[in-house]
Amino acid sequence: MSDTVTLALQGTVSLSEFSAAVARFNGLIAALAAETHVENVEWQIDALEYSSAITTARGVPLNGASDTASIERVVHAYLEVGEALEQGQTIPFPQPVQKEARGLAELLSSSEDIEAVRFETAEADVIIRETAPDQSPKLALVEAKAEPSYGSVTGRVQTLSSRNALRFVVYDHIYDRAVSCYLVKGREAMMRQMWDRVATVEGWVTRDPQTGRPLTIRRVSKVTPLTEVEPGDYRRARGAIPRGEDDPPPEDQIRRFRDG
Repeated sequence: MSDTVTLALQGTVSLSEFSAAVARFNGLIAALAAETHVENVEWQIDALEYSSAITTARGVPLNGASDTASIERVVHAYLEVGEALEQGQTIPFPQPVQKEARGLAELLSSSEDIEAVRFETAEADVIIRETAPDQSPKLALVEAKAEPSYGSVTGRVQTLSSRNALRFVVYDHIYDRAVSCYLVKGREAMMRQMWDRVATVEGWVTRDPQTGRPLTIRRVSKVTPLTEVEPGDYRRARGAIPRGEDDPPPEDQIRRFRDG
């Protein structure tokens, strides 16, 4: 089930800019819900990632309703809006949706430090960057399209939903940025006791085409926990050859080789 929508701002983001983006994000989801006639659903904050301006909202049915299809309509519409912005096309929804969507895109022109706005769902990522004055949106799309490929990312698992959800977050060791990971339904048990563990996550990795930084991993096939190096472990490094009782200490051996 696809029940989450994620907004990510790439670059250096101020508190006021993040606040404005979240307000637009909330307005966009509300407008899409109204346009797709979705009722009795509350969109709750599912994750706020530190060191990354990433906000994820999850659609939660109210009054015990189980109509998951209505939530998925909003999720799919959210991705449609992102794709229209990415390709420089007309947003296929009425004015209330267009207003909020354009407000998000305008963050790129109003800020010198926000590099990209990313729309993310369980199905795909859409990266929106400001087009240079001498560059057509179509050319920018070809240069900036994020395509997934099978691979792995190693990092620390920092966000796990207590609701046995399919999404979790790992902070990769190279960039120290949040990478959204999506499990295949039925593999939730794979993540038991994995919180705050260093692990290698394998699946279909989508990377930023300009920086190579991993953004998402979908259809996660394997999560392998790794043994961490503890403080002071270097003291147990004795060398490859055991030292005998009558052998001189290492510093004397080194001094003899040096002076010889």
